[in-house]
Amino acid sequence: MLRTIVKREIQHNLYSLRFQISLVAVLAIFIVGSISFIKGFSSELKKYSDYQSQYLEQIKNEAKIHATRLAVTRKTYELHPRSNSFISDCKEKYLPNAIVFSAWNVFSFLNRSGSVNPFMIQFQELNWSFIVSMILSFIALLLTFDSVSGEKESRTLALTLSNAFSKGTLLFGKYISAIVTTMLIAVLGILISVLIIVFSNQLALSSVFILECLGFILLLFLLIASMAGFGLLSSVLSHKSNISLLIALTFWLIFAVVIPNLSTLIAKRIFSIEHEEAVQRKINQVLSDIGRNAPEGSWSMNGFNPFAPEHRLRANLMQKLMDAEKSIRDAYYQDMFQQFERTRLLTVISPISLFEYMTESVIAGGYPRFKKVWEEMHIYQNQFLNFFKSFDASDPDSPHWYNPREVVSTTRKPVALEKVPLFEEKAMSFSERLSSLFKYLIINAIYIAVIFLLSFVLFVRYDVR
Repeated sequence: MLRTIVKREIQHNLYSLRFQISLVAVLAIFIVGSISFIKGFSSELKKYSDYQSQYLEQIKNEAKIHATRLAVTRKTYELHPRSNSFISDCKEKYLPNAIVFSAWNVFSFLNRSGSVNPFMIQFQELNWSFIVSMILSFIALLLTFDSVSGEKESRTLALTLSNAFSKGTLLFGKYISAIVTTMLIAVLGILISVLIIVFSNQLALSSVFILECLGFILLLFLLIASMAGFGLLSSVLSHKSNISLLIALTFWLIFAVVIPNLSTLIAKRIFSIEHEEAVQRKINQVLSDIGRNAPEGSWSMNGFNPFAPEHRLRANLMQKLMDAEKSIRDAYYQDMFQQFERTRLLTVISPISLFEYMTESVIAGGYPRFKKVWEEMHIYQNQFLNFFKSFDASDPDSPHWYNPREVVSTTRKPVALEKVPLFEEKAMSFSERLSSLFKYLIINAIYIAVIFLLSFVLFVRYDVR
């Protein structure tokens, strides 16, 4: 019976005008988005290649001067463009994508848009995630909003239920058929997009890419299942199709527009943190207190004699100043991370937001990617510092007074570039991706079950006459 219902409903959907219009529109958007990615990604790679050359040239020149200059000078590491960003940009243009560091500290993170016109970063890119979350989620509602109320208005629902199957079977059949129909549109669009990008030589097929695509399709299925559930719920909440459509549109606006924007404002009230200006005032006060209480001679510079005792006092003072600022800033950054993560927990009531967070984990982009690089940079910074101290210890002409800001009391010998440890971003392993994804999968599964159960309960009580 269920198979008969599903087959009937799919045939009805496939021959409907709304399906045909949706199919043409979605395929066209996938094609345009793929071509847009091809045009833009090669430009991004060129910009990043130029930056990388300058970055390595800076390190090479500093190493030629001497190892202390290399260790003390601040450098900016920029994250490379993702080749799978056509799946989702993960809103990375709004997230930090560069980290400032030296051998002594990881100072801060920056956002570099890389855009010739910074105003243009406000526009959405036509990647798979955007098409799914904004368009296919709406199509799932469009195919289900009148699945019950429409039959009620046409007076066919009572006749349908006169057959030998239950209300639950009928509702589940309509639900499955809507998911299958929407998935058909999505998978066709994805296949066309992959073919365009692969034949453009912008992407090589690999096992990692195939697994990412399969993972994305699974998340796509979960989103469509969630939105189709809300479509059914809209349909059983009213006896008229126009009212059901209004309810469905309300659901979509809340999930796609209201929650992602309003939750940030709410979170700032609930999970408020200090402003940057207050943090800087605190830093200035602490640094002023340390400087005022420093031993006499700590601020003096006795020419260029590296063994002058004043340099030892000054090195100790500079270390204390850096450690004090580092402690305050690290605590502030941790508060920022926690505020961001807690804000996300408020938005998981939106299946669209939930889908976007899970996509980040599957394709190793967005916030999970940045957080991993940020943590790995701290590990690398310690390795860089240990390398410098080891190199300095081998120089008998160095007093070995470690000054994190200046070049006066450690080695003046150059170091070969090939001996210098360089930071390289490591791709997220599949276990790390699953770990980041798992809690969202559980939430989504519960979400789908609750929405369908609620629709079922209301449908059982629905007056079919």
